[in-house]
Amino acid sequence: MTENPSLFELLHEMDKVNGKMIIRWKKLFKVNIGISHILVLSYLKEHGPSRPSDIAKYLEFAPASLTHLSDKLIANHYCVRNASSKDRRITFLEITDEGLNVLKEATILGQDMKREYFKVLSDEDINHLLAIYTKLNDQ
Repeated sequence: MTENPSLFELLHEMDKVNGKMIIRWKKLFKVNIGISHILVLSYLKEHGPSRPSDIAKYLEFAPASLTHLSDKLIANHYCVRNASSKDRRITFLEITDEGLNVLKEATILGQDMKREYFKVLSDEDINHLLAIYTKLNDQ
């Protein structure tokens, strides 16, 4: 594929849309945590108790960033830190019921916000976008 200036315009517009959605979500979400915290909670929900290093690697966060994020999640009772029963030097993070509730609230808010944001698109537009993003994700 040759370099196409409109491709870079498209990428720039996609970045702007994503940025606007994140800013809108942060304004609407009344819990004092951000998107990165939600990503950690989502990881814990999907993968179960996990070592912080594994979470950081998967989410491509610096270990120090994950420490900061997990400290805030623990302080808010959204997850707990447990030592391994086999080796007390190893710790695991685990999502709590409160964490599951705040993750559910964040997810519902995100879904509602996206429905509102994308309502300007026709069904045909949505089907085109779905086909394009599917093609990009299948690479």
